[in-house]
Amino acid sequence: MVNNALGSQSNLSTLLAQSVNNANQTSVSPSLLTGSDLQAINDLQTNAPKISDELLSQLNNETLDEALASNQKVEDVLKQQLTSLFTISSTLNYKLSDEELALRTVISSQHEGLLKNENSTQLIERLNTSVKNIQGAYANTSDILSSLGQLGHEQKTFLASSQQRVERSLNPYMESLNRAKYEDDDNYLFELSVKTKEGDVINITFNSSQGYDEKTGEAIDGFGISYEVNGNLSEAEHAALTQVMAGVGEMADEFFKVSENSFNPLIVPNQTDMSLDFLAGFNSEQLAGFNVSFSTTQNDALDTAQNTLDLSYSIDEASNQQALVFKAVGGQNDIDFALDMSTIGAKDAQQMQQYLASLDQSLEDSRVNSTEDDKESAFGRNGDEAMQQGFALFKGAFASMSSAAERYSNLESLAEQHFNDGRAMVADLVDNMITNDARYQGLNNKVPNTLGAGISKLADFDATFSYALDNGDYQPKSTIELSQATEQAQLGELSGVTQSKNVSSHFDYQYSRPDYYDKEESYNVNTAVKNKELVGLDQSHEVDVDTKMFEFNPQTNQYELQMAMQEQTISKSDIRLIDDIWLEENENSYNMNKKERVESDEKQDEFKKTSSHSHNKLVTLIGDLDKLAENKDVRREYLTNLSQVNFFMDKK
Repeated sequence: MVNNALGSQSNLSTLLAQSVNNANQTSVSPSLLTGSDLQAINDLQTNAPKISDELLSQLNNETLDEALASNQKVEDVLKQQLTSLFTISSTLNYKLSDEELALRTVISSQHEGLLKNENSTQLIERLNTSVKNIQGAYANTSDILSSLGQLGHEQKTFLASSQQRVERSLNPYMESLNRAKYEDDDNYLFELSVKTKEGDVINITFNSSQGYDEKTGEAIDGFGISYEVNGNLSEAEHAALTQVMAGVGEMADEFFKVSENSFNPLIVPNQTDMSLDFLAGFNSEQLAGFNVSFSTTQNDALDTAQNTLDLSYSIDEASNQQALVFKAVGGQNDIDFALDMSTIGAKDAQQMQQYLASLDQSLEDSRVNSTEDDKESAFGRNGDEAMQQGFALFKGAFASMSSAAERYSNLESLAEQHFNDGRAMVADLVDNMITNDARYQGLNNKVPNTLGAGISKLADFDATFSYALDNGDYQPKSTIELSQATEQAQLGELSGVTQSKNVSSHFDYQYSRPDYYDKEESYNVNTAVKNKELVGLDQSHEVDVDTKMFEFNPQTNQYELQMAMQEQTISKSDIRLIDDIWLEENENSYNMNKKERVESDEKQDEFKKTSSHSHNKLVTLIGDLDKLAENKDVRREYLTNLSQVNFFMDKK
């Protein structure tokens, strides 16, 4: 179905604000939305009509600046692709426009069907085939120019504008046939449910439908908004609801705008304007959470396509937890992420940046094609761009929920604030030791610690992000997980904080091939504090990598292992600072096992195996050691205190 370019009178965020400000409103006067039913037809690109040798030579010999400065050559390529769809009469002595070429393609095909006495179903199939061929002509033109290095911003704009003109030209011809066949289509759907802490529920539904009036023979477009409240809203609840409406409405505007081009082969959907920043100001004093769903459906004889986005966010006051679940499916792209986060946390800008950098590194680890040496994305340009946009939304949600936790912590009881303040004090003591103490030897990491040394003051969390590209037999998928868990303990005069940070990245092709890449990284810190002084600090950092690469053998009709590698790096540091005597034990180890296929005429499966192992340990003792050697009481007291600290650290 060709795009029906409808005029928009107002955006959804404005309409939602209107609905919130009028609780008795059940509908809004019809307002028309923009939509696009064009679908990327990738298989046409491989069978595209080839560009003429003369025009190819001309384009190759042209300088890049000359090509970018003129759209004439772009139009020449486009017209050659369009004219290849049918034979133009030799009596024509004038130049046809893109719109005329497209119309002639459709009309000539329909005329041929009428001469063959085809029924309405067959004629509609012909119509959709013509549309598919026109889409292919634009996609082929884009690919040809791209392969020649001459598809710049100006050329993309020219092709997009040309395609829009063709859509408008074909639209009247398409409506009478397609609307009658698909009169029950619902192209836009928006559903929102918000729950207050008092248990009241607000439901808002938006829908846009397209139909066909058999009496008038005209297309009908419109939408309505329904607003229902189960309970009574206070003024404060109403204000909190308005804030949610504003954020969700802006998300909806971006979603529907992007969905218009989700299946257009020339326009890459841009989701970068969508944001979850409004979660940072979510009014947890009045609201318990919300659920929202967006969807657009595009039905025609070529395909049934649907873009969906589902989001839920909630705060559980009893368990001091907040939770976010996000899922979006658009075309071949599938994005899922979830965040479970405590509502107890403080501001820690440095650790936030460290986590965001670690997420970026994990994405880079998981996005590469494990069968290629050039490390290009396994998802292709468009798939990688869609993943990056979803990942940016995920990172934004992570930062927003951390800000919400910081704000929410200030509303909690004194006991809970004490928990937070206690962690902050220990975090500062640890940071001062590893940053400013000249005696500190550190982890001496063979692999950089992307998780950040020391104790994070941020709220604890579990976060998961996944992106999958479903392209038939080609189904790469990336998964990233990041978590932080903190515990406090006390025994006699000793107290302390234990914290673990973990990040992992995984890449595979799901069911299409056996390649995979796994990387696990963890950083653990354990502390002991006595009289507000740090007397014990244990740290460990570990990185594990497991990867396998395969290659398809057409002779055996199966994938064969080419390379397998397991790699582990561990760094540890244990410090005791008692009676001003510094005792530090550092240990580092590295293990690697790898096997690679060797091409051999004698053996079918021959591998070269490589192993590497290293281990070192260093114990450092700094302080007035003479007093330990000369005074038994001092030595006894030191050993007693050391034993107590070790017992406390081991017990945790």
